[in-house]
Amino acid sequence: MRSYQLRATILALACLTPADPALAQNPPTTPAAPAQEVPTPPADNPTFLDGLRRVGVMAGQVVECSADADKQNEISRAMELANLIAIHFGLKAAFTFTGALGYGSGHPFDKAGCGQAIDGWKQIQAKYLNK
Repeated sequence: MRSYQLRATILALACLTPADPALAQNPPTTPAAPAQEVPTPPADNPTFLDGLRRVGVMAGQVVECSADADKQNEISRAMELANLIAIHFGLKAAFTFTGALGYGSGHPFDKAGCGQAIDGWKQIQAKYLNK
C-alpha cells in the first residue's frame, strides 16, 4: 500500500514538471505593442443610434400607413433589416431599431407624412435590403 502511494506521488510530480514553465506567471520577455486608439464601435455611437431610431420610427409609420394586406410584408422587411443590423452591429443596435419600429407603429402621428415615410423607407430598402 505504501509503495502505491509513493508511485502515485512520483507520477503526479512527473506530470507537473513539464507543465511547470506553463504554470509560471513570469511576464513575457518580448515588449508589448504600443496601445493603439480603438475606434468607437457604431453601436456605441450616439449619432448612429439616433439614426437607427429615426429609421425604425419611419419603418413603423410605414407599417401603419400600409393597407392591411401589406402590413405583414412591411413588418417582414423591417425584421429583415433588424437581422442585418444585429449581424453587422450587434444586438444593442438591433434592439434600438426594433424598439423604434414598435414606437413608430404604436404612437399616434400625422398621417399626412405617410408619403414621405414610404419614400424614405423605399430608399432604405433599396440601399440595404435589395443587394
